[in-house]
This record gives sequence, C-alpha cells and structure tokens, in this order.
Amino acid sequence: MKVLMIMYDSLNKRFLSSYGNNKVITPNFARLADHSVTFDCFHSGSLPCMPARRELHTGRYNFLHRSWGPLEPFDESMPQMLRDHGIYTHLITDHCHYWEDGGATYHNRFTTYELVRGQEGDPWIGEANHYDCVDSIRQDKINRQYMLNEEDHFHARVCKKALDFLERNHDQDNWFLQVEYFDPHEPYFVPEKYVKMYTDEKPTFDWPQNMPLVDQGDTNIQEAVINYQALLTMCDVYLGKILDLLDKYELWKDTMVIVNTDHGYMLGEKGHVGKNYMPPYEEIVNTPFFIWDPRVKKRGVRSTALAQTIDIAPTILSLFGVNKGKHMQGKDLLKAQLDQKFRDAALFGYHGMHVCVTDGQYVYMRCSQNEENTPLFEYTLMPARIKSMFRIEELKQMEMPTAEFAFTEYTPVMKIPSDERYDKRIYFKCSDHRKFGSLLFDLITDPMQERPIQDEIQEERMLGLLRICMQENEAPTEQYERLGLQ
Repeated sequence: MKVLMIMYDSLNKRFLSSYGNNKVITPNFARLADHSVTFDCFHSGSLPCMPARRELHTGRYNFLHRSWGPLEPFDESMPQMLRDHGIYTHLITDHCHYWEDGGATYHNRFTTYELVRGQEGDPWIGEANHYDCVDSIRQDKINRQYMLNEEDHFHARVCKKALDFLERNHDQDNWFLQVEYFDPHEPYFVPEKYVKMYTDEKPTFDWPQNMPLVDQGDTNIQEAVINYQALLTMCDVYLGKILDLLDKYELWKDTMVIVNTDHGYMLGEKGHVGKNYMPPYEEIVNTPFFIWDPRVKKRGVRSTALAQTIDIAPTILSLFGVNKGKHMQGKDLLKAQLDQKFRDAALFGYHGMHVCVTDGQYVYMRCSQNEENTPLFEYTLMPARIKSMFRIEELKQMEMPTAEFAFTEYTPVMKIPSDERYDKRIYFKCSDHRKFGSLLFDLITDPMQERPIQDEIQEERMLGLLRICMQENEAPTEQYERLGLQ
C-alpha cells in the first residue's frame, strides 16, 4: 500500500467548485471529488498553521496546552512511527515555517525531505543592498525577482518534485508521500496568466493582514479576492498534473489519496480579513477534505460525518497495519467515509482564545470569563514560537516543572505563564477575543453564522460536550478556571 497526501494552507472551501462555487475555476478539484469521498463537516482542531501540523503528526489536540511550537520529545509522530515500521516517508514542501524556530522538529521525522525556498518573505536570497532591518515584505520582494517564470514559482517547483517522486517510485510499495503547498496562503503571488482569467485589470494588492475590514468596498480587499481566486486556479492546474500521473500508472488501485488543508481564511466575510484574531468561524475551521481509500473504494460521494485533522494520522497508520499511538485521540476514517456517525463533538480553537465545540449543527465558542484572560500557561520542553525562542524573562517566570499529563508519559515539562508582553501578535492580543463574548450558532438556520442565538438549554448541552472534550484532552485545570467552567 501507498499514501499520497496533498496539503494546502489557508484553503477556504467556499471558493471550490466541489463545494458549490461556480465562479472560481477549479475543474481538477471537481475531478478529485468524482474519484473520492468529499467531506462536508471536516474540521480543524488546533489553530493555526503549526499547531494543525502537530495534530497531523500526533493525532491529538494541543491548543489547550501550547501555542505555536515545535514537536515535543514526548509527541507520537505519525511519519516517525511509519519509519519505525519500515515504511518510507518523504516530505516535499515550500512551507517556510518548517525551518523556523517554531517548526524545526517536524520535517526531520520523515525518512527524507525536500524543502523549496521563497514563500512569504522566507529568508532565502541574500541581498544586502539598502538593508536596514529584518522585514518579510522587503525579503518577499527580493525573492520574487528570482521567480519571474512560472516554472521557477515555488508552487511549480513543489509539484515538479512530487511528479519526479511518483515517476521514480510508482512501482514501489510501502511509502507515504506528503506534498505540502504553502499556497493559497497569503501573499497571493501568482503568474499573470491566472489573474487574467478573472480580470483585465492588474490587481496589485496580494498580501492582506489579519485585521478587521473597515470598508466592504475597500479596493484592496477586492483585489486580494481576485488574486486569491487566481492562485486557487493555479493550485487546481498543478493538482491536475498529479491526478494525471495517478491515472497513468493506475495508482488508485493501491494508493490512499488525501487532499486537505490546515484551516481556511476570511476575505471580508462578516467584516473580517485573515485569521487568528476573530472567533474561529466556519470559513476558518470547516475545511475541504477529500479521501480515496482503496479499502473502501467509495468515489463520487459525500460524507456528512463530523471528522477532524486528528483523524488523519490514525487513518494512515491503519492502512499500513500500524497501531495508532496510545495517546492519539483521532480515529480511522473508515466509518466516516461510509457517512456513518463518527463522533459526537469536535473541539477546536487557538491557544488562549475561544475554546469551541461543535456537534455538526450547533457551534459553541466559550471566551475567557475574566478581563486578564488568566490563568493561562504554556506546557513545553521546546520553548520556541514561530521565529524566536522564548525570552529569558519568560523562562524566569516558569513555575516548578509539572508531570501531570499522561500524554507526556508523565515527563516533567516546563509550565510557563502565557504573557502577551512576549507572545506578540500583529494587530491584536489574545485577550482581545473577549470583546466578541461567548457565541452560540445553529448552522441549520444560520449557516453563515451571522446571528448568534440565545438558548440556555442548547448552551448548557454544548457546555457539557465542551467539558467532555476538554477532559478527554487532559485540559489543564486552569483552563476551566479561565473559561468559568469550574
């Protein structure tokens, strides 16, 4: 058996033809849907990028214990487990967060890996002229100068390496290939020919920031949407190249194919742009997911089963006959592909912000019940975040190491107060989430989540589900206090 997983970043399902969008040109996503099970209720768990990838490795939620950070020494990593059982694993990616401080332990779990440089201000091309500070926008402009032709574009380079791997290994057995694109994450750097499919103009704004949208008629956001659509069409074209090879070598016979994303993205919906600062609405957490499973052989069908990112690792391990890790919370997606009831509730959120639960119809988002957004701690043996180590001032606040969690094998870990003086977020602080309050939505009557409801009976029921999910995840005691759930 073999597994091919094609992963995107920030892919909003509402822009795909296979989820009802007839404006954006994505025929190969429709072609994929014709050859797979398409999920309508697949959810992210831990947000955003690297927390989602930690779930992909470990099959368990992590946002109640940790913000963005590396894999921990005690984490059960699916690619590493496959390696340990003789399965060849290979990663091809241009996701630049893998070679930053907060992501540097993920790609090393694979047997081999290929890293494609240049995305989102990746410190790639060295150019000292007029240098005055570390600036992602400056570096991004430099990088783009070295990708003037489409074949030089990072997306094209990732796909080329994926096609080369499939050409070399299509007749081999027992491998897992993870093809991971940073696209369609911002900035929306895309060859002009794809933009011309949507406009005769030349929209230049392609790097929206995570902040509220002041004006729905903002020209910048309109240009960003056009560039996002154009980039999705480019993603679709290169997806088609991989599907062509699957057809050519009849790999569908013995290859599981998964196409997924870490989370979605908002481009003006409900007055928001980006992610991270607003409540995790459906545009962010209800994500596209496609699976062709040679064990099930279901194609051209849809599933309404409630499933999540934590279910991917157990599914891949099961295909190869490897038992899932004893601390993995996810489950093999076999039943979900048959559209059978799969789980009662799904937990999701960002560290230190709303803690959310859904049963597929109702969504409940619980905010901190105090202005200080405390108590809140980071539990880690790897004190790094995104592009930096924890500061000495933070580490000096560390409490006595704690050994209270089974998922760490009761290994003592650092317990460090989450301090917004150090964990800086652009345009917002974690405690700002309180201004939205706790929210309850009924997705049947309000699928766009525009009208929060007041329903004490449903809120109490969802609180019960939230407590159960938190208990199953060994949520730290102080999270119950922060959320007023004692």
